[in-house]
Amino acid sequence: MDQNTECTVYVGNLDPQVSKELLYELFVQVAPVSRIRYPKDKVKQEHQGFAFVELFSEADCDFAIKSLNNTVSLFGKVLKVRRTLENAKNSAPVFARAKLFVKNLDSTIDAVQLQKLFGKFGPLAKPPQLFTLKDGALRCAYVYFTTFRHSDEALEKLNNQIVANQIISIDYAFKEGKAGEKHGDPVERLLDEEAQKHGVVKLT
Repeated sequence: MDQNTECTVYVGNLDPQVSKELLYELFVQVAPVSRIRYPKDKVKQEHQGFAFVELFSEADCDFAIKSLNNTVSLFGKVLKVRRTLENAKNSAPVFARAKLFVKNLDSTIDAVQLQKLFGKFGPLAKPPQLFTLKDGALRCAYVYFTTFRHSDEALEKLNNQIVANQIISIDYAFKEGKAGEKHGDPVERLLDEEAQKHGVVKLT
């Protein structure tokens, strides 16, 4: 039975003590619940800190998000509730975790060229962002892929390659607000894998 992603919300920041039954009891207070997907670690058999709750309409999803996102705390953790798809017209994922940091770009390279270069490896979640460091001396960009499968391939094939007469350097970007932590860690990859399974992101 396929999950209806348009009527499904992602619930994050869940404490391991939160049960599937407790999630059901919480959500049924704001909207009828069709089903709940609450992934567990295959080895430890512990919940992974997130769940997918399928409701019966998009209006139910909107009301659940308005009622529960950042307003409910379970076992000391505030729940994060959001749509699994931004909207029906935009299939890019809400969660752009596969974020690459590209540096030493030539001054002639623009966002369109970057999109064309990196887009060969898979769809991008949003357009590349260009910026400079070292008082404008170092030209860099952030490139956002929809899955780690595609970002890994781009990193492998393009790192230390010559682009417009410059050797570019590529690595996973640092996470915002988390000193020293880069995107691409095992937890993010697990979330990415689950998102692909349940239609949150499209592979092509």
